[in-house]
Amino acid sequence: MENYNYDFVQEFVHDADLRNLLCLDRELETLMDYLLRDDFLSIDEGIHIPFFAETRDYIGAREKDDHNAVWIIKQVQDADIINTEMATICFFLDIYTHTISAPQVITRIHGAVYKATRLIRKAEQLTGAHYTERKQLKEQLLLDIVNRWIFFDEDRNPNNYMIKYNSRNNQIVIAIDFLNADLLASEIKIKGTEDKFGWERMEKTRYLTPLKSENCTEYSIDFFNIRFNRFRKLTLRFIEDICKKVLRLNPQKNSMSKTIAENIIRRVDYLYTYFSGRLPGEQKKSRKYSTMGKTFEKVYGSSKKMT
Repeated sequence: MENYNYDFVQEFVHDADLRNLLCLDRELETLMDYLLRDDFLSIDEGIHIPFFAETRDYIGAREKDDHNAVWIIKQVQDADIINTEMATICFFLDIYTHTISAPQVITRIHGAVYKATRLIRKAEQLTGAHYTERKQLKEQLLLDIVNRWIFFDEDRNPNNYMIKYNSRNNQIVIAIDFLNADLLASEIKIKGTEDKFGWERMEKTRYLTPLKSENCTEYSIDFFNIRFNRFRKLTLRFIEDICKKVLRLNPQKNSMSKTIAENIIRRVDYLYTYFSGRLPGEQKKSRKYSTMGKTFEKVYGSSKKMT
C-alpha cells in the first residue's frame, strides 16, 4: 500500500494552480501581509457562486492583484466578527502546521467588515466518500483531529470537509468552516478519556471528527508527530504576533492575543502528552498516562504563563 508524506504539503498537493488556490505558494509572513489588508478584494456581483452560499447572503469578490482569485464574502458585525477572527487565526495556524484548509480571512471593503473564503470550485464534499476505507482520506482526517482538538472545534462533521483531486489523482482533503472554534476558552472543552483512547466533549451533539476514535489507535505516535512536530515548535511570541495581526480591527487585540497564545501552548502540551501516552511508538516508553489527569488539572488550573 502506497505511503504519502503529508508533511511536505506542497509536494503532496503537487499542482501549482492548486497550491495557489489554497494559498500554499507563499511564506506565512508574506501571506499574512497580503491577506490582512483593507480593500485587497473588490466586490463582483457577476461572479457565479454556489447555491448554498447564495442562500446565506454571500456574494462574490476578486483579488485586485489577481482577478483569477475569487472569494465569497459576507458582511459581519458584533459576535460574527469575533468568530471570523478566530477562524482566520485557525487558518494561519493550519498554514504553519502544514495543514490543508480553505483560505479564510476577516477584512474590510470600503470600510465595511467582511468574512471572506476562497471559492473552491470543482470539489466534492466528504459526505458520501469512503473515507473510512480509503487510506489517503482517512489519514488526512486523522491528522486533522490534532488541529481541531487544539482549536476546540467540535463541529467537524463530513460537511466540514471538501475533496479536490490533483493531476496525480490524489484526493486532497480540505478542511472548511472554523466558525465554531473556541480559542478563548481557558477550561477544557475536549478531554481525553482515561479508560481507552478517545475524547469527551461538552457539546455532545457535535463531532470532533467524522472518524471513530478506534481509527486513531491503528497508528503510532510517530504518524501523529507529522502534525505534533509542527505544533510543538510554536512559541507564545509567535502565536501572539499572528493573533495581533489578525485582530488588528479589535480594540482588545493585545489581551486576546495573549490569552489565545497561552491557551494554544497549554493545549498542545496536553494533547501531545495524551497521544504519546496512549498510542504505540517510541514516546510511549517514556510517558505514563496514569499521570495525565493530575497533569491536566495542574495545567488548566494554573494561570502561570507557559514558555
